[in-house]
Amino acid sequence: MTKQVRLPLAKAIAKANLRRAEEGLKPITMNSLATQAGVSATTITRLARPVNDPKAASALSLDLASKIVTVLDCGIEDLLEVSVAD
Repeated sequence: MTKQVRLPLAKAIAKANLRRAEEGLKPITMNSLATQAGVSATTITRLARPVNDPKAASALSLDLASKIVTVLDCGIEDLLEVSVAD
């Protein structure tokens, strides 16, 4: 068994947007996440791709992870997901 870390960014954004909707705030788009995190939209798009996609990001720095969880107002556990592969 191999453990694999995934970045379910779309799920984290959706969860943040549900919370924002309850508070009457505008939803966060990938572009606004990129702007607020201080990275390019391409970076966020690559992070949101499935791990088996050749265009997916191969790494996530702790600095960028920190910026994303700050913008989304979530915990790191909302950003990273560990799965077991056979």
